[in-house]
Amino acid sequence: MADPVERYRTFSSYLRGRYGGRVWKVPVDAGLTCPNRDGTVGRGGCIYCRMESFSRMQSRLDIDVAVQIEEGMRSAHERQGIDKFIIYFQTSSNTHAPVEHLRALYERALSFPGVVGLDIATRPDVLGEEVIALIAEMSKRTDLWIELGLQSSHDQTLRAINRGHTYADYAAAIASLSALPLRICTHLILGLPGEDKAMMLATADAVAASPVHEIKLHPLLILEGTVLADWHQAGRVRELTLAEYAALAADFIERMPAEMVMQRLTAEAPEAMLIAPRWALAKHQVRRAIEEELIRRDSWQGKHRRL
Repeated sequence: MADPVERYRTFSSYLRGRYGGRVWKVPVDAGLTCPNRDGTVGRGGCIYCRMESFSRMQSRLDIDVAVQIEEGMRSAHERQGIDKFIIYFQTSSNTHAPVEHLRALYERALSFPGVVGLDIATRPDVLGEEVIALIAEMSKRTDLWIELGLQSSHDQTLRAINRGHTYADYAAAIASLSALPLRICTHLILGLPGEDKAMMLATADAVAASPVHEIKLHPLLILEGTVLADWHQAGRVRELTLAEYAALAADFIERMPAEMVMQRLTAEAPEAMLIAPRWALAKHQVRRAIEEELIRRDSWQGKHRRL
C-alpha cells in the first residue's frame, strides 16, 4: 500500500516527504495560447475546453505574472503560514512561445524567495529541441514538473475530441522528458465520448507502463459555451454518475504503480459554467467517494497493476 494511512499515494504526502512540510502551488496565467487554437495545429481547441475554466480566478491575462505570483504567495503565507512554493504555469500550453520568452517567464518565477520548483503545463506536440534544451537547463537549477495533457491513449478518441495530437506524439515527448531530472505528470479524462470501460482501462495500463511519475485524473466536465455542451444538449454524450466515476477512478488507482503519485483525482469548474456533472462541484465529496470505493473493495494503489 502507498502509505500506512492511505490507499493511494497523494501529492501532499509526496511534498511533505520531499520538503519536510507544506508546499503551495501558485497558479499563474502567462498569457500564452495553444497550438490547437492559434492555427499551428488547429483552431477551436478541444471540444470540452474553455480556457477561463482553468481557475476560479477566471482570466488573469490583465495581471502581470509577477503580481500573480506575489499575490498567491502572500495569500498562502498569511492564511496558512506556508513559505515554500511551486509556481504553476497552468493555463494553456506553457511551452508554446519563443524560447527566450519562455526563459524570461521561468527565470522571473525562480527569482522569488521561497520558490522551490516550477510546474509547467503543456502539450506533447510543443516540445521541440530548443524547448527540451531549455527544460533540461531549468531541471538542473530547480525541482521541475512537466504536465502533459494526454486525456486518452486512443487515437480515435483524440480525433473525436479534436485534441490535435496523437498518442505517438505523447510517447515521443515522454521519451525525451524521461531522460531529464524532472517529474512528469500526465492528465487523463474519464468519460470521453465513445469510450467504454475497457478503453479507459487500456489507457490506464498504457500510462502505468510508461516512465511517468504522477497522474492527474478527472471526469469529463461539460461546460457552457463549448462544442461538448452542444453535443450534450443533442444527446450525443452522457455524463458519468458519481458512483460510476468513483468506480472507474478506483480501477485506475489499482492499476498504477505503487510509487506513482496521484496528484489529482477530480477537477472543478466555476459553478456558472458547469452544465454537468454537477457533483463535480464538491471535490471533497468526489475524493471521499473514491476512497470509500477502495475501502469497500479492500483495495489500494497497485493491487491490480498489469506488468
